[in-house]
Amino acid sequence: MMLARAVTVPKLIAGVSAFAVILLLAALASRTETRPSFDFFKKPNAGVSQHLLARLNLAEKIWGQAVKDREKMVEHVGLDRDFPDGYNNPYNVWDFARPSFFCPHDLERVGKLGDGGKVVCGMSRYEKEAPGPSSAENPAREMVIYSLGVNRDSSFEEAMMERTNVQIWGYDFSVDSWASEVAKGPFTSRAHFTKAGIGKETDPKRDPPFYTVQDLMKANGHEYVDIIKMDIEGAEFDALTSFVEHTIKEAGDKQPVLPFGQLLLEVHFWTDKEQLHIPRKLETWMKWWSSLEELGLRPVNNEDNWIGDVAFGKARFMEYTLINVLNAEDNILLWG
Repeated sequence: MMLARAVTVPKLIAGVSAFAVILLLAALASRTETRPSFDFFKKPNAGVSQHLLARLNLAEKIWGQAVKDREKMVEHVGLDRDFPDGYNNPYNVWDFARPSFFCPHDLERVGKLGDGGKVVCGMSRYEKEAPGPSSAENPAREMVIYSLGVNRDSSFEEAMMERTNVQIWGYDFSVDSWASEVAKGPFTSRAHFTKAGIGKETDPKRDPPFYTVQDLMKANGHEYVDIIKMDIEGAEFDALTSFVEHTIKEAGDKQPVLPFGQLLLEVHFWTDKEQLHIPRKLETWMKWWSSLEELGLRPVNNEDNWIGDVAFGKARFMEYTLINVLNAEDNILLWG
């Protein structure tokens, strides 16, 4: 599985030979030098206010410091603990991916409280530029949302269609339709559901079929998605790795840019799903997380899934809100 370069430096482990230590540090140092430092926000972008640019520049500076701080954390605790449960003191596993960027607008939970609702960055921006309710007769800009993992709650999708002009494409192999909020609501014509899974590879012959996110976008004729909601029970690692690899390949010599504006992601550290490439080491977790950041994603919020954590007695599940700071032309969050 190809992953982006790491941004971590490990703690020296007792018993390792000096020669091996030198080689290890040299290899990791060569990768830390590749950490991105975007000058994107300093460039004049049409329609972007100086106030917003200043806030984004400050947020990027804070994020950059957080990356350095987590490198020191790795030095302190090392890479040799059991993952994820061995990382609980003095840093828990989620401290290595804290929301170090800040939303330049507002943060609001959309949908019901508890499991099901999602924290959205800049909901007021979406309402301003694409005001709802969702309707074929609505002359406002039309947003596109992908809801990957539906289960038995569609309160987020219902609220988005009430408040913005949006069409939503939903995929889930474990249920047959949207939950009642959408299935029995007034916006069913704007909500498109397919019983299918999301993964690293597309296999339409499986039952139910599985698709990559990039292949779904191509099939639907979407070059850009405003919001991707992804809650796919551990398959997020494979799905996003595939998306990142595809984006890098398509970019060639250019800066790769993920074709969406915001990612509402639940991360699952299941330890019993061997068929999924869920990180089993801190170094793998950091490489994967860094691969998202290198393509412009910045975490602006997180919250524990307490229901899952209490059930397992472990800090295994976390909800993240990440915005894409590289997609200025399409991303409503980076306008004026």
